[in-house]
Amino acid sequence: MRYVIIGNSAAGISAAETIRRLNPNCSVTIISDEKHPAYSRCLLPDFLAGDIGEDRLRIRSRDFYQDHNIEAILGKKAMGINTETRHVVLENGETVPYNRLLIATGSITTFPPLEGMDSPGVFGLRTLADARNILKAAESARRAVVVGAGLVGLEAAYALYRRGLEVTVVEKAPQIVPQQFDAIASHVLKKDMENEGIRIVLNTGIRGIAGPTIWERLFGKKGKGVLLEDGGRLKCELVVVATGARPNTDIVKNTGIKVNRGIVVNKYMQTSLPDIYAAGDVAETVDIVTGLQSVTPIWPNAMVQGRYAGCNMAGRERKYGGLIGMQNTVEFREVPAIAVGLTQVNADGYQVLSHYRPENNTYKKLVFKDNILKGAVLVGDIANAGVFSALIRNRTDISQIGDRFMEEGFGYGNFLRKAVRGFSAI
Repeated sequence: MRYVIIGNSAAGISAAETIRRLNPNCSVTIISDEKHPAYSRCLLPDFLAGDIGEDRLRIRSRDFYQDHNIEAILGKKAMGINTETRHVVLENGETVPYNRLLIATGSITTFPPLEGMDSPGVFGLRTLADARNILKAAESARRAVVVGAGLVGLEAAYALYRRGLEVTVVEKAPQIVPQQFDAIASHVLKKDMENEGIRIVLNTGIRGIAGPTIWERLFGKKGKGVLLEDGGRLKCELVVVATGARPNTDIVKNTGIKVNRGIVVNKYMQTSLPDIYAAGDVAETVDIVTGLQSVTPIWPNAMVQGRYAGCNMAGRERKYGGLIGMQNTVEFREVPAIAVGLTQVNADGYQVLSHYRPENNTYKKLVFKDNILKGAVLVGDIANAGVFSALIRNRTDISQIGDRFMEEGFGYGNFLRKAVRGFSAI
């Protein structure tokens, strides 16, 4: 049996380990367009900030592939899949046969179609190569502009600030991290970053990136200008674009595999074609909070999906029950924050409890529906994040708890006391 995995990150590595454990004698091949052994993309901002070196990015040992008898085809891009002959086609024309195939290609950075996006000194932050290129450019830069104030953009901004650059973040929305946090939580995080010295410009997008003027070039200046929609211009030498990402589904074009935003899979991580599976950021699975099919671009989810895909590819049927699609944690300067599940809802059928203490930068918001916790936002004090995540994941009936969720000291003990009282009444 030949197992082929396209993708060398969380889902792909997890699947390969699982297949090898269940089938010690089969053939396992991993294909990746990156030359590097498996590494953590989550740690790229720490690498960019100088907190860790490249060695600490690795998620497995140097001998991982050899120790697990895995053929690693690194630095060669998979361009297509011939589903009739069951071959993966590489960019150099070579083909790799498979009996069962996993697509774990993750997601890719999307750049807005604006002038100057392909000019020197403009980067995304998705790969180790991106981080290396940013670091090289930062050596001769004094000012940086980060376009997009989502999690990736803010992490990049803080990392470059730690490197000693003057950093400005531009966000079209009226708040930072608009997809993950509500207005109050975003305000607390924005204030924390501004207190550190990072400038944040809201309510305007960019309309392009201009190179140095003729006059500036005559004097050897290499800076550029980020042109704002409101008519402003930000001077800098380095631009990081963090306006979004999309599932990397290019490999399945013209195959007949069903794709919505990502590759649609069933509870066994199978695509619409036999013996082809998908996992990680590229796959659409059911979010247990919303009940909807969606992509869940989160590292822990990719690891779990990879394990389930590996089990099913190896013939051990395991139903993937779904995970929480939205789990985001940030901590830039002094204020940690986490958002889990549904955090921004309309009033229809939902109950929202919240408490904001601006004097110590703490904020708690809980979203309920039908006595089930659906989402949580914690800022400043995230001690109970694990409790709330478990309640959301397990769909626990919280009707006996009520407003005690907002009390200081709330935790698992509340549920243990409830269980003991129930046992004593029998």
